[in-house]
Amino acid sequence: MNNIIYNLIRPHYRDLKGYVSAGMEVTKDDSKTFMNANENPYELPGLEGYNRYPQPQPKLLAETYAYTYGVKADQIVMTRGADEAIAILNKLFCEPNKDSVLICPPTFGMYGVNANAMPANLVEVPLKKQHGTFNLDKAAIIKAAYNPQNSIKLIYICSPNNPTGTSFEHAEIQEICSETEGQAIVILDETYAEFSESGSMAGMLESLPNLIILRTLSKSYAFAGMRMGCFLSSDPEFVEFVKAKGLDAYPLPCAGVEAALHVLSPEISATAKENIRTILDERNRVRTELEKSDKIEHIYPSDANFLLLEMDNAAEFIKFAAENNVILRDFSDKPHTENCIRISIGTPEQNDLALKLLNAFVMPDEAENSEPQKTAHGNKVR
Repeated sequence: MNNIIYNLIRPHYRDLKGYVSAGMEVTKDDSKTFMNANENPYELPGLEGYNRYPQPQPKLLAETYAYTYGVKADQIVMTRGADEAIAILNKLFCEPNKDSVLICPPTFGMYGVNANAMPANLVEVPLKKQHGTFNLDKAAIIKAAYNPQNSIKLIYICSPNNPTGTSFEHAEIQEICSETEGQAIVILDETYAEFSESGSMAGMLESLPNLIILRTLSKSYAFAGMRMGCFLSSDPEFVEFVKAKGLDAYPLPCAGVEAALHVLSPEISATAKENIRTILDERNRVRTELEKSDKIEHIYPSDANFLLLEMDNAAEFIKFAAENNVILRDFSDKPHTENCIRISIGTPEQNDLALKLLNAFVMPDEAENSEPQKTAHGNKVR
């Protein structure tokens, strides 16, 4: 394992002897009779094969991920979505009550929640609002990483960023990696990369030894219900280290593995890519319609499958939409996104309904002298 990664891993985990499950000892195939894992030998009707434990890290799925993301199979650790990858990396690198995780709010809340749960310390370097969008504060990130009082082990960057939709320049992320090499691991969350014009930084992994990339099938492959994802590292020895000491004994359910292989097949993958194009077209259409509304103060540029909007009375509109069975995400009471809501792009029909509700919404200061609010379908709201 390269020293850039190894030296940042908690000493506890360097010395830990990981659990070796029965499934890790031998590759499963139909030519063998398995009597080593205390499994029930009797299959239930319609559930054939599920009486056996799954392979911890199935080779075929690793190869499929590798083809999909443009890396090698030995550079992949497969996880239950990107959330599990976050938990694994936090526990491997951050000494509780000593080391820190750096985040750039507003960003995905799970980075901070998981760090606090360990507990690791949390250092925030907020995104800069410039020219109506959000940008990384590169100099502040690097400065914070070298502050000995912070003891920062992990730097989380989400690009495109949730909830802002911002894609950050690859050259800027590359510079952060280079400047913090040996000091911290940069974890790039590419959950929304398939929606982005910038694409992935997976091709730069070999030149950036302290870069780890999170990927998931949840968004672009419409696979959130199966919880399938992975993370990518240029170092195969680190990958094996994580498999031996960081993962649960059997992290991936059989049904999830089978379904992921199906989703990533050429035919289904082509459909997923077509759906992405449709979503992007709809995002642009919805943005154009929102720009016509005098109720919207600002629409932040988005490179993902959602839009972050700033509007007066955002919380009231969220409530109004919910009363009409359209659920949006309220960021109006959170730091850095005051008066903001996030709208996930749906089908054309779903998007039209949200737009109609916006048109029907009456601002509270206007409601006193108006009739009761009506829904997009013309029904009075209680």
